[in-house]
Amino acid sequence: MCGRFAQVIKDQELKKMTDELKLKESQEQLELNYNVAPANTVAAVVANRDIRYLGFFRWGLIPSWSKNIPEQPLINVRSETILEKPSFKASFLRRRCLIPANGFYEWRNTDKQPFFIKAKSDNLLYLAGIYDTWYGPDGSVIPSLGIITTFANDFMQSLHPRMPFLLNSSFYDLWLNPEAQNPQELQKLLQVPAELELEMFPVSKRVNKPKNNYPEILKPIVL
Repeated sequence: MCGRFAQVIKDQELKKMTDELKLKESQEQLELNYNVAPANTVAAVVANRDIRYLGFFRWGLIPSWSKNIPEQPLINVRSETILEKPSFKASFLRRRCLIPANGFYEWRNTDKQPFFIKAKSDNLLYLAGIYDTWYGPDGSVIPSLGIITTFANDFMQSLHPRMPFLLNSSFYDLWLNPEAQNPQELQKLLQVPAELELEMFPVSKRVNKPKNNYPEILKPIVL
């Protein structure tokens, strides 16, 4: 499960990301969002042929063939069944993305205490995702994405049984290549998560309300 995350990408991080992922430089000003919630607009790395760039998407996948916007946003996509679900299969084969995040929030099952999980190095995490574009009957166009999730690793098990899939950096090129459409080869990428040192700490329950979106949300608290 991934129900909230932070996307606070400032100039130095944006430059580092642009260099590391070989992105076309973006003139877009990235919104600093400390408490990204479903249906918010988020930035994600996508590719069109040989060009990689930052696209902007509604968090909550809307399949292109859907007649309506789902009442419950499809924010998460299970890695184990991604090829079995019509809502996800086409996007998995043709429209994959990486969602940069400072970290993600998770709620402890026993008492619903929220925690923030991040890289010990403070580097950005890259969450694997898929996207699509929906055309409404009124002429509206909505690009949207979902975050791929997997079974929690040993570090996360005590908190929650699932977590976002953190893609191994050696797979970025293949993942972002829209020409790579072999389902078995792609699903193998979802069996080797990134080996990252993570850390977690409790944060205020103010994060439960999406309107609470400010730097203090990310600060650890003492339980």
